[in-house]
Amino acid sequence: MRKKLNFTILATLFIAQAGITQSTGTFTVSRDGQTYKTISFKNTLTGTTFTWMAQNLNYKMQDSYAYDDNENNRKVLGLLYTWEAAINACPRDWHLSTDNEWSMLVTQFGGADKAGEALKSVNGWNEEGNGTNSSGFNALPAGIRRNNGYDVLGFFGFWWSSTPTGEVGKAWSWDISYGGPDMSIKTKVFRFDGDFLGGLSVRCVRD
Repeated sequence: MRKKLNFTILATLFIAQAGITQSTGTFTVSRDGQTYKTISFKNTLTGTTFTWMAQNLNYKMQDSYAYDDNENNRKVLGLLYTWEAAINACPRDWHLSTDNEWSMLVTQFGGADKAGEALKSVNGWNEEGNGTNSSGFNALPAGIRRNNGYDVLGFFGFWWSSTPTGEVGKAWSWDISYGGPDMSIKTKVFRFDGDFLGGLSVRCVRD
């Protein structure tokens, strides 16, 4: 049985941006003592608030992997999880972000064509692909684990949602690109159907 989550939110910053109120904080998970940064988004029109991790999950469990199997990569990048592991990875009182929650997050920061720049971290992305992180979400290019190894560290970030696509063995997932030859892509966020066995990053949302 999971230990009770030792949850601490420390509101330290409030920002008004495009009808959104943002606040930052932290929480500590009692099961392993790790502390994560958080970002809460409140839409001033609806009054709805969602609190997200502002870091990738770094909870070691079966079917979770450090990039290149190098444990030193965990501290900044977090771990890469299969979908079935991701479903059970978030601490008590939190859950794996849903497809709808991802869609709302992207919409709040300009939609699929523009949100990438606001969501991405200010460093770590290759070839001038860094973002502004004006959202505080701090999306990192942690790459992916495929059947034949690890790939695209520094070029892409991939995240699971908890929502199956309806096709056997697939769930809706989200990714952000470094930009590449077409730098307009650096601002975009993409939704795709991820294979359950792939290794993707995890962001948890407070229940």
